[in-house]
Amino acid sequence: MRRCAHRSAYSPSVVTIRRATVQDAPALDQLNVRMVQAAYGGQIPDDDEQLGGPRPEEQAAAWERGLRRDRDQEPVLVAEQDGQVVGFAVVGPAQDHEGAGELSAITVDPDHWGTGAGSALLAAAQAELARLGYTEAVLWVLPGNARARRFYEVAGWATDGTQRTSEVRGVVVPEVRYRRRLRDLPSKV
Repeated sequence: MRRCAHRSAYSPSVVTIRRATVQDAPALDQLNVRMVQAAYGGQIPDDDEQLGGPRPEEQAAAWERGLRRDRDQEPVLVAEQDGQVVGFAVVGPAQDHEGAGELSAITVDPDHWGTGAGSALLAAAQAELARLGYTEAVLWVLPGNARARRFYEVAGWATDGTQRTSEVRGVVVPEVRYRRRLRDLPSKV
């Protein structure tokens, strides 16, 4: 994957997008914890031990195992600013919408919200889905996550009215589906 750089009007730093490596596992785990605490504030528990879930070192090990397997069809992208991992995205085939790609995760450190890191990461994730041959993509978001919904809508995503429930960190939550055509992005033939 080629690196792509993006300079935000809000931040003098350049955002670099690249494929995740095994060495990124601890940073990805920490980002995930910080995002849950900031974005879901009480909607989803953030204390894994309280939930009887894995300890932090077990979670980082799970990230390592996931990054060691073949990720060609389900790449994990990371955003870096000033040499620090500030976000990640996971893309691959949609689980519930045949023939579409899915942005199954996108997380940016709350300290980097509004800096352009999320926009650069979303653009790279969409381009990666197009490169994988998808002409349409889907993602799922909590209905009450107004900040994320605005972010996706500004980027050209729209809800299609489909709803589901899923388990996130041991809690069943509602989600709404967003879709986007990728026809304007380059794709493999």
